[in-house]
Amino acid sequence: MEQKIITSSHVSGLNAKMAELIKEGWEPIGGHTSIIVEEYAQYAGNQYRRTERKYQFQQTMRKS
Repeated sequence: MEQKIITSSHVSGLNAKMAELIKEGWEPIGGHTSIIVEEYAQYAGNQYRRTERKYQFQQTMRKS
């Protein structure tokens, strides 16, 4: 049995990778996860504007 974790910075990219691996006989195990890999606040002078976040989406795949 083989196992791997695939990652992408966009959900659509993760779905594309999953679809390709499923065609090759891999199966997703459990649900996907997402983590914040980078976060920073933006200010204009002393005034807060917004917080930018970059995410990474992950899925564990297994092949028997």
